Amino acid sequence: MASAENTELIDRFEEFYRNYYRNEIGELAQHYPEDKRSLYINWDDLYRFDPDLADDYRTKPETLREYAEEALRLYDLPVDISLGQAHVRLTNLPDITRISEVRVEHHGNLISVPGTVRSSSPIISYPIEAAFECQRCGTLNRIPQSTTTLDRALNTPHECPGCERTGPFQLNHEQSRYIDIRQFRIESNLIDETTDTPESIVARVEDDIVEAAQPGDTVRVNGVLKLAGFGDDSPDLDATVNDKYIIVSSIEDFDAEDLLEISSSEKQAIRDIANSADPYQQLIDSVAPHVPYNEQIKLAIVLQLFGGVKKQLPDGSVIPDTIHLGIASDPGTFTPEIIDYAARVAPKSVRLNGNDTTQVGLTTAAYKSTGGAKNWELDAGALVLADDGIACLSRTDQLGQDARAALESVMRDQEVKASKGTATQTLPAETAVLAALQPKYGRFDQYESIGEQIGLSPELVTQCDLLFTMTDRPDSDGDADLADHVLTANRAGELQARDNHAVADVDADTLSAASDTVAPPIEPDLLRKYIVTARRNCVPTLSDAAKDTIEDFYVEMRQSAYDEDAPIPVTARKLEALVRLAEASARIRFSDTVTQTDAERVTELVHQSLRTIGVDPETGEFDNDVVESRSSSTNRATEDDVRNLISELEEKHDKGAHVDKVADIAEERFDLSESKTEHVVEKLKQKGEVYEPRTDYLRAT
Repeated sequence: MASAENTELIDRFEEFYRNYYRNEIGELAQHYPEDKRSLYINWDDLYRFDPDLADDYRTKPETLREYAEEALRLYDLPVDISLGQAHVRLTNLPDITRISEVRVEHHGNLISVPGTVRSSSPIISYPIEAAFECQRCGTLNRIPQSTTTLDRALNTPHECPGCERTGPFQLNHEQSRYIDIRQFRIESNLIDETTDTPESIVARVEDDIVEAAQPGDTVRVNGVLKLAGFGDDSPDLDATVNDKYIIVSSIEDFDAEDLLEISSSEKQAIRDIANSADPYQQLIDSVAPHVPYNEQIKLAIVLQLFGGVKKQLPDGSVIPDTIHLGIASDPGTFTPEIIDYAARVAPKSVRLNGNDTTQVGLTTAAYKSTGGAKNWELDAGALVLADDGIACLSRTDQLGQDARAALESVMRDQEVKASKGTATQTLPAETAVLAALQPKYGRFDQYESIGEQIGLSPELVTQCDLLFTMTDRPDSDGDADLADHVLTANRAGELQARDNHAVADVDADTLSAASDTVAPPIEPDLLRKYIVTARRNCVPTLSDAAKDTIEDFYVEMRQSAYDEDAPIPVTARKLEALVRLAEASARIRFSDTVTQTDAERVTELVHQSLRTIGVDPETGEFDNDVVESRSSSTNRATEDDVRNLISELEEKHDKGAHVDKVADIAEERFDLSESKTEHVVEKLKQKGEVYEPRTDYLRAT
């Protein structure tokens, strides 16, 4: 029998529904149970109606939910429909509890936990009330079932109430009541958490919300915290926080950027930077300030972090906003430091290394879960987890062929298609890629095409909006500046050492000056908030002047290709890249308009990129084949010339073509230096097109 208190609480919920949710309940009744089975309540509405009732719902959620659902069942509807199995789900809880903050005092409470869905189990149809039929007398025995373990082991009757015997019993599926259940693993890789081993927790969802999220989604899970690991009915949960799990009431989309608390003084500081005479230089100087030079590369990273504008065309096609950047570098350069710093200041980032990353690590993996049901789970890879953020990938050259193909696909399509058996699931991966790689021969060869040296397919290389090289070559002036900067950075580090330990003969003013030299104009925390604010509030559009500048650049760059057999300096892919880069440039100033200056800034950046990777060393011409193909058209023609020359000379000499004679004629006829000819001959040998029958003599195959 219901107590007076129970009746009073049920009446309060009925009154609340009449005052706040009359229309929502009417809509639920119209679509129940096929299309809708839940009434969603905003906690703020409940708090305005009755603060004590709202607070009690958080501390005694299971009891209050029963009262709320009973009130919904008793609600007087204008149509003859019963909402007896409808759910009441609370949303918009006032406080956030991070996974790392979950403690035993939260047990039994309704909490709101943000995070990214790392993995999901399949949807299991599980009996919540099993009907067992006595095989002796036919009596149906209805036994409530626990959904905690999901191990297919059902609670069975001890004896039949009809014939009072111990069975046997057989499960009657038609008379049993089932519910859909799914498990998610929520990972805490949030905007202001930089740990490489994020914590996670299992969340169990039931009935009509089993498809409310998928791997890669950043969500806010509202549910009741339970303790696991004690008793026979405890689930075997695969989670970092393995003694706690959440029974989910509701799942809401969540923008992790909302966790950033930006004070009024920080907002003013961001406005001051954006409105300053040169915000670009301040941003460049704030990316890995301890790393010398490479201002163009740092500018490219800044633009990548701010990003372009996503657009949907009338036919449903989408132009992505993500900017992909590649950096190919000699060993010993500062590429890893720049990559790590970019990941540090990005609002959302995932770091990974090509040496130990597979195709499934980039996209998705399906594996057997450790729970009692032994079902497979779908686990999101790095590119899915970095959705709406940046994936910082070092040693991209070490990726296997399958992983490279997967990377190219995601960079192009901005999604991952996950398959398990006959089922296919599409996961979002709107991820900007910052890829670092080294030449496969150890160091860059000035005579070799970049495409061949980095060993990546043309399809993958062309997905990069910008591609730079960082070479390590002797330069007396540059080496002096580099050494001074690196040593100054180390001297700045001595200031911290001096604070922690007694350091003899160290001048504090000298150390302080060194520290000021390498201090970022914009601190990493403020820079992250700057990026978030700009991306959230600024959607710039192209001015006519900017459009004309980009168009003129494209046409001018391709002028040389109008001649037959001329190399192609830039392809049409660069047009969309230029627009994205120009939009990012405008965002830095919080401008809604992409100006001609923005367009000029990014066209010059593309020029610089092409100069580092797309200039044929012999002709000085831009050649897109140097970048997007295994070898340039010039290299191919030169190899043919030298091979034909060897064939010509060997016909005149029994021993073959002497290497010195080949070099002399190649210089006279083709204007090739001796070192270039030697390089071409070695390439022809590697390809098996030329061989050396005796020392210093060559023959063509």
